[in-house]
Amino acid sequence: MNLKERFMRRLEGKEVSDPAMVGCTTTYGVVEIMKQCGAERPLADTDPEAMAKLAIAGYEIAGFEWVKAMGWDITPISQVMGCTLGEPKIDLQYYIKEHPFADSLDGLAYPDNLFEKGRFPAYKKQFEILKKRFGDELVVFGESEGAWTCACNLVGTEKFMRWTFKEQAKVQQVIDVTKAVTIDVINWAFDQGADYYCLAEPSSGPALMSPKTWKQFVQPMMTEICSRAKGPIVLHICANTDLIVPMMCETGVAGISIEEKADMKKAVEVAHAKNVRVFGNVASATTLFMGTPEKCYEESISSLENGTDFLTPGCGIAPGSPLENVKQLKKARDDFFKSRG
Repeated sequence: MNLKERFMRRLEGKEVSDPAMVGCTTTYGVVEIMKQCGAERPLADTDPEAMAKLAIAGYEIAGFEWVKAMGWDITPISQVMGCTLGEPKIDLQYYIKEHPFADSLDGLAYPDNLFEKGRFPAYKKQFEILKKRFGDELVVFGESEGAWTCACNLVGTEKFMRWTFKEQAKVQQVIDVTKAVTIDVINWAFDQGADYYCLAEPSSGPALMSPKTWKQFVQPMMTEICSRAKGPIVLHICANTDLIVPMMCETGVAGISIEEKADMKKAVEVAHAKNVRVFGNVASATTLFMGTPEKCYEESISSLENGTDFLTPGCGIAPGSPLENVKQLKKARDDFFKSRG
């Protein structure tokens, strides 16, 4: 059984005897990896050859067992819907600079010629390169911001969150559009050969909204997205998601991606009861970025002991993270299962 077959069996909840797989289901634009493979940002943000080279380097250099398409940030949908982006540097990804609908929703609409805009033409070529290189050997996944985070980018997170109390009709107006675009982007990615799709929803975490608000707005939105997607969806949400993990798992996702602030053991218990797999949860901002290799190894072992299905960073890997820290995930996984026969 090759790496792709192992991955998909595990994601589909089929019985597997193989150890948990190692990779990253968010972004891994690490400076050391860029320099070693010769594909550095900002070129790696826009040029499909450089994008693909950096994706492949995750496999060849960092030891990841699946690879990422669609660049190194979570702004592509927001960009084509009108957000101005800040310019990337080798250690800085694209970021939201201006919110086009902060003052008025006039003009908010599904964008014309969506896949001819922004970086989608480059993503298409990147998919072609990765699928040609790996074929049926490795999983290739797509990723972007989710519909809720896109809505926050268009309006401004603080204002959009206030609207959930005072302007609920406006909230629905915005997410109706971002949801439609997100569904089409997801299905476009599957048409390009994606094996699964990760939706990053950092703006829907409990640090920013209550579980009650999540249930009112995000859960039905995500449920519709999953029901209309052509393939499996993995939902990533930052911070401590303990209170919303059950709802996350009821949306129809195939997997959830959680940070170190969440209780992995409990998340696995809840998720597996609903036939959902769990990705995580070595701390990105602290351990991988600022910790020692020993600490990265220790946290990896802890995630494995707590039952993670896919050993990954809890969030996108910070660009300045030492490569030696990142490599500890695979080392820990190999040692963990070797010791268990």
